Amino acid sequence: MIRVDIVYGGAEYSLGGRSLESIQTEVETAFLAGKPYWLRVNSGGGRFEDAYLLIAPGIPFAILNVKPHTGPDIDLEVDGAFNQDVL
Repeated sequence: MIRVDIVYGGAEYSLGGRSLESIQTEVETAFLAGKPYWLRVNSGGGRFEDAYLLIAPGIPFAILNVKPHTGPDIDLEVDGAFNQDVL
């Protein structure tokens, strides 16, 4: 399942079943309209609840493209230096 995370006001929200590009287009269209826009997102862990984020000039907003986890986490740094055995 595709999931895109959004950081807004220091809190994380998510949108499932949407592509990064479709959200970018929706936000860009809202900015070009020149009026405030409410973007519906998911809030909460485990049980999602609707949250509405105000999209308007001057409000920080970040979209994070969440990639599926495909393998074990690898720590590339050992004691402040990169682990050459992993690279």
